Amino acid sequence: MTARKEQRFKDAVAVLERAAALEPDNADMQVQLGFSRSALGDNAGARAAFTRALEIAPGYQDARFGLAQIDFRNGDLQQARERVDIVLKAQPGNAEAMALLASIKRAEEATARAAARVSGKIGRPTLASPKASKQGKQLEALLSRAREQRIDGHFKEAEALYRKALALSPGNAEILVALGLVAGFQQDFTAAESYFLETLRRRPGDLDARLGMVRLAIWRGETARARKLIDPILAEYPDNGEVLALSARIALAAGDNRQAEAQFQTIVAHDRSNTEALVGLGDARRAGGNESGAREAYRQALLLQPNSADVRQRLAATTPRKWRLDVGSEVSDLSGGRTSWTDNAVSLSYRLSPQTTVAGRLRLATRWGRTDTQFEARLDQALTPDLSVYGLLAATPDADFLAEFSVGGGASWRAIGRRNDWGPLFLNVDVRYDLYPESKVTTVSPGLQYFLLGERLGISARWVHSQDDAGVSVDGYVLRGDIVATDRLRFFAGYGNAPEISEGAPVEARTIFTGLSLDLKEDVTLNASYAHEERAAFDRDTFGLGLSLRF
Repeated sequence: MTARKEQRFKDAVAVLERAAALEPDNADMQVQLGFSRSALGDNAGARAAFTRALEIAPGYQDARFGLAQIDFRNGDLQQARERVDIVLKAQPGNAEAMALLASIKRAEEATARAAARVSGKIGRPTLASPKASKQGKQLEALLSRAREQRIDGHFKEAEALYRKALALSPGNAEILVALGLVAGFQQDFTAAESYFLETLRRRPGDLDARLGMVRLAIWRGETARARKLIDPILAEYPDNGEVLALSARIALAAGDNRQAEAQFQTIVAHDRSNTEALVGLGDARRAGGNESGAREAYRQALLLQPNSADVRQRLAATTPRKWRLDVGSEVSDLSGGRTSWTDNAVSLSYRLSPQTTVAGRLRLATRWGRTDTQFEARLDQALTPDLSVYGLLAATPDADFLAEFSVGGGASWRAIGRRNDWGPLFLNVDVRYDLYPESKVTTVSPGLQYFLLGERLGISARWVHSQDDAGVSVDGYVLRGDIVATDRLRFFAGYGNAPEISEGAPVEARTIFTGLSLDLKEDVTLNASYAHEERAAFDRDTFGLGLSLRF
């Protein structure tokens, strides 16, 4: 809530009390009310709000943490420790709870020393210095504010607060891990790794830092490495909710949506206040095509964290479109006064699942006053998040210049994931066999594509080899660059010195091409292109225009 973030706690309490009266069973409202009352020194009112939140949601650890803070301030160290131990068992990476536990331990040690002095060995007990006490409160306040900013998705603000906290407590492992997480959320993976490794250098075997390295592997798209890191941790902590959630997240990244959904569902069944598991459950359902189930999980997560930008973004995402219609037309002007060529096509595709798409295409082409009609069917299948394949069949009844029959296929493999603004790298291959009335042509085309600048620039290179059944072969290459100018506008350009198939024979051709794609609306894209081609027989200028509709 805005008033609470601005530390206008009286205003916050007034607003929250009215809201709580309207929604008496809203646990998050009670927690917000508890923290606001606590900030005003109303420990009794805060305790009542936190207690009510736990009655509504017994697994709500923020409410239990609030009660632990009140117990600590009231001097009930045993009760405070019991509560914070429960919080840390459920949330091992909770930096605020770790800081409170450290304060409890210091207070317990001071109490023990005081008891020894009272026994007569030493005179009056020495209390903690006002400076140390003030510093501890400042650290606790910084961590609390940083956690709020992190939960709300304000990662830069959270990072600044954590840095201030680290200055007060240099080398604090919990703060280092928290800094690693907020750096990772901002895709600064190099910084995140340095924080996690520094923590492990100081505290070898630290669970939170080890889990941070697992998260880092997931963020980088290194699914196999993430699984290798999580398996030994899972063996050590088989009942830890955070470890189980990460294992499920890795299963999701590996494309095993069913296993991921089952694991997230198991976590939620034991702790319905586990927001991370609820979000993961939504992601697994969305990946499996269950959009209504995904949104239900996201809505439950939003009730627990109403200010979470991450959850709101998922809910704001449009329902994935299953149908796509592409309509395109090309006109080619040939040198030497030759008759123009035309090439018109319409294709319709349907996404059977997030991994499988089927499509049909109708092509109408004219050459030298003759017209061919070609029918094509295609299947695209993602085998894993990193590997996809496709296959196609095409036929042209009564063909004059197109292939009577064609069969083709290919694959694309993400060999290297994205790291900060660099990558990913894809390796691709396409193979096609064309049967013409008087010849047969085989074309093989391997290539690679690399992205940089946060995937706003893509560079690709492809080698092309075509050979007919008479042994005539032509080799060449195609270079291309793609630029994302804005969220709606993309450009491409390239050069090719590669074979073209002309009425069943591979011929050499040099081509310069360019084009753009403009999203007119969220589900409507305009495509335009131009190419200049030089062959031994003639030159050719091709102008293309198309429209893509998703529904």
